[in-house]
Amino acid sequence: MYTFDPDHPYTIVQPLNGESIASFLYRFRRAKGNRISSASAFGKLIGIGFATCRWEKLRFHPRPTQAELEALSQATRIEVDRLNELFPLPGEALPPEQVRFCAACYLEEPCHRLAWHLKATDSCDRHPLRLLPACPGCKKPFEVADALAAAGCQPCGMSFKSMKKRQRAC
Repeated sequence: MYTFDPDHPYTIVQPLNGESIASFLYRFRRAKGNRISSASAFGKLIGIGFATCRWEKLRFHPRPTQAELEALSQATRIEVDRLNELFPLPGEALPPEQVRFCAACYLEEPCHRLAWHLKATDSCDRHPLRLLPACPGCKKPFEVADALAAAGCQPCGMSFKSMKKRQRAC
């Protein structure tokens, strides 16, 4: 079992511009030297229970508390204000089961963007492509951690490169 020791902190992982908390937490847990097996294990280690598990699944109700953000900040060494930027504002997020993504972006940089999870967003701001609501091959909805762990859809094996070809232009 891992224990959090503030004197020997985890490897620093900087949030990427526009990254969602789900993506950041996954990359942080998987960074060389951190090796934290699950979001729930990480939450327990830093004393915030299953909050990290909810956030990795894009569930933001209830909103993170100041104490949760401070515990996450201490463990990640990322300022609370910067961590807060990784969460959508209240009322802006889609339901957690509606994960959307841009396969072209995943090809360039495996990172789930916060903007993709906002109600007002239906296309990628970097590519003139509509966001995908599921794998175009098997139609299964995506989970952020699964997408970041693979080079495509885990259930059917369709690559992001193939998905990009099936994304519709705006």
